[in-house]
Amino acid sequence: MSERVNGISSKPRVLVIDDDAAILDGCSQALAKAGCRPECADNAETGLAMALTDLYDAVLLDLRMPKVDGLEILHTIKREKKIRAKVIIITGYGTIALAVTAMKAGADDLLTKPFSPAELRKALKNVLERAEVVDSSGLLAQLIGDSDYMRELKDTIRRVASTESTVLIAGESGTGKELVAQTIHALSGRAAKPFIPVDCSSLVETIMESELFGHVKGAFTGATQAREGRFQLANGGTLFLDEISNVSLNIQAKLLRVIQEQEVPRVGSSRSEKVDVRLLAATNRDLRREIEAGRFREDLFYRISVVPIEIKGLREHKSDILPISYHYLSIFRKKYGSRVTTLSEEAKKSLVSYGWPGNVRELKNTMERLCVLSDSEMVLQSDILYYGQNEGAKAPVVDSLSGRMTLVDVEREHIMKALKHFNFQINKTAQFLGIDRKTLRMKIKAYDIAVEKQE
Repeated sequence: MSERVNGISSKPRVLVIDDDAAILDGCSQALAKAGCRPECADNAETGLAMALTDLYDAVLLDLRMPKVDGLEILHTIKREKKIRAKVIIITGYGTIALAVTAMKAGADDLLTKPFSPAELRKALKNVLERAEVVDSSGLLAQLIGDSDYMRELKDTIRRVASTESTVLIAGESGTGKELVAQTIHALSGRAAKPFIPVDCSSLVETIMESELFGHVKGAFTGATQAREGRFQLANGGTLFLDEISNVSLNIQAKLLRVIQEQEVPRVGSSRSEKVDVRLLAATNRDLRREIEAGRFREDLFYRISVVPIEIKGLREHKSDILPISYHYLSIFRKKYGSRVTTLSEEAKKSLVSYGWPGNVRELKNTMERLCVLSDSEMVLQSDILYYGQNEGAKAPVVDSLSGRMTLVDVEREHIMKALKHFNFQINKTAQFLGIDRKTLRMKIKAYDIAVEKQE
């Protein structure tokens, strides 16, 4: 058994299990130079037998091997609670889906072929030195819900956070992709460093390169001084590229090179700067279809989707709707000093049965409106007005007393309550309702609403 200092071997023993002789030789040399004691197994059966001796601090495990695949070995190692070795998966682009399964099964990190000796040393250092992540700060608690899906999502986030892997978060708008990215960063070894989000859909082509990579003074008209890009700002931490499908093919090519080389070329400079950035990306589009349409590079897709996470729409895990509703009711009740404390049974049924095209974001906004506009402690079905992401998502509400209430009636009442709450200030009311001043004035006139006080 190797001598251990503070729980980590002073000269770690590392087992490499791979049927590729070149991989075995390369890993052995790199590990020996890093001060480790490498041992090799060129077949799955021998490798498993060696791993079960519990003599190793880490195991480098190939997923694709004859007779017994790496996933089966991983499951066996993880079933043996006494085995303390950290497992680093070795995978090629063709086995990405299998690698994701391995991460969920308990792998501690993964390396994508081909990898450099430096990448191997870094992955090994991370798994050996990283303290087990304990969610004592309640970071995962902000992901509300206790459905099987939410438990699995939280477990995946916890595992992925402890690695350096690039993650692609896919899901519809409003599902909380940035919250997932923030949680991954907060639970990672980079938590003390910057988390830099970039909304790629808001950056126009002409400034995107400068925004991402920075520029030097005089690089273009108006560049009166040098400026750091988002990659430089995120150095040592995490860069989150939201809606990455909006990046042009030209920028995609440069982004791919930055990811591969970990070097950033400032606009107007012939030299590149080294950066240490973990990349997380998100999309609400099917990137495989974007690839087929020629709008997204396939090689970049494989680089950013080492570990893909699929975020489901709210309608696909309806058992979480009420816990999320009460969570936001509590927040906004305190914020606005609202009397609302609970939901009627009819209101609960309405919330659960609604399709939520705007997902959690829409539900959050709905709870905020209820806390601002409701005058009673209990929310009734007739109090709820669903504002989806578009006009077609609106849903009429039935008054539980009269049995009928048209959408026009509901909208008029809704506008009147909002105006009253904001003391008839047109600007604030329009902003809250998500419409412009002109539209609000038109509706006030059309509904013959008496405005007591103008701005």
